[in-house]
Amino acid sequence: MAEGGKTWWLCTEFTDTWVDGTTRPPVAENEDLKRQAELAFEHAEYRVSRHQNKFDRIDAILALKRSMQTRLDHLDELYNLRQYPESKSVGWLGVLESWGVIRQRMLRRMRQLRNAVEHDGAEPPTIEDCQDYCEVAWWFLRGTAPILTPISSLELYFDEGNFWIRVDYNPVRIFATGNILPEMISDAPVDGWVKVTAIRDERRGMKGVMTPCSSKEAGKQYMAFLVTDPGEVAPFLRLLFKEFL
Repeated sequence: MAEGGKTWWLCTEFTDTWVDGTTRPPVAENEDLKRQAELAFEHAEYRVSRHQNKFDRIDAILALKRSMQTRLDHLDELYNLRQYPESKSVGWLGVLESWGVIRQRMLRRMRQLRNAVEHDGAEPPTIEDCQDYCEVAWWFLRGTAPILTPISSLELYFDEGNFWIRVDYNPVRIFATGNILPEMISDAPVDGWVKVTAIRDERRGMKGVMTPCSSKEAGKQYMAFLVTDPGEVAPFLRLLFKEFL
C-alpha cells in the first residue's frame, strides 16, 4: 500500500451509523495509572463520608483533582492528547469533549476550585457540594474507562455507504477504505468536510489508482484514503467513540 496521492475533501456527516465488528489491540492497560486514579477517588469519598471539619473537605477536593489528573495522564499516554492543535487553547479536557467522550464544564470548575483552595486559601465547598463533585469525578472515571483500551479498527456502516477504518493514535493516523456516494467527495475544499489523501489499495489490485473509482455497488464509488493531520481526525474519532460510550 503506497502513500502520497491526491488530496480530496470528504463529507463525514454520516446519518444512522452503526458498527459491525471492532478490533482492540492485545495491549494491557497501564494498571498502575488506572489504580492510582481509582485510589485517589476512593480516598476522596472516604473523607467526604467521614467528614468532621473543613480539612476533610479540602483533602477530598485535592484527591478528586488528583484522580482526574491521573486519568488524564493515562489518556495522554494512550492518545498523545497534546498532538492535537486545539489542546493548546482548550486543554486535554476540551479535546476529549470534542470527541464526545466527556462534558467538561463541571470538571473545569472542580479544577479551579482545587487551585483556589490549595493556592489561594479559599474556603472549601460545603459537604453537599463535595458530594456533588464526587459524583462528577465518578462519572468522569466511568465515562473514560471504555477508551483505556483503544479501538484499533472497525467496520462503520451508514445510509450512504460503509468504511473499514484502522486507527493509530500516537501519532494519530487513520486509514480507511469503503464505498460512498460520489456527492460525498470533492476535489476542492468544502467547509466542514475533512481533507484526506487518496492512496493506492494494493489489496484490491488497485496499484495505480490514486482517486475514487467505480464500486460494484450501483451508484457508489470506492475510495482508499489516509488522514494524518491531527486537526482533521476529530469527525472520525467522534464516530468511533460514540459507539462505545
